[in-house]
Amino acid sequence: MGHIQDILPELEKRGARAVVILAEKLERIREYLRKKPFPFPVLSDARRTVVKEYGVYVRVNFESVHIARPANFVLDSGGIIRYIFIASIQTEYPPDEEILAAIDEAAG
Repeated sequence: MGHIQDILPELEKRGARAVVILAEKLERIREYLRKKPFPFPVLSDARRTVVKEYGVYVRVNFESVHIARPANFVLDSGGIIRYIFIASIQTEYPPDEEILAAIDEAAG
């Protein structure tokens, strides 16, 4: 989530909005956000329904159990996915320029 917060001013310049979906219980997210608030919506997917449908769910691997891999999706104004980045490990993120270019392209 911190990565998106870092580039939020650039997203806003482009008229884009950020939303984060976490595969966590709502209570845990609320507790975390009380300590470290974020300037965009953070949604709970406690049953892992969304992360499974988007292909980012990891049941078990060398670094995690029952979690979602970090991922970025850019949707156009019609809700069509125009860009996908799914990390191989929990600390991997796409280059900022790649996300911003995808936003610019989706805006057409």
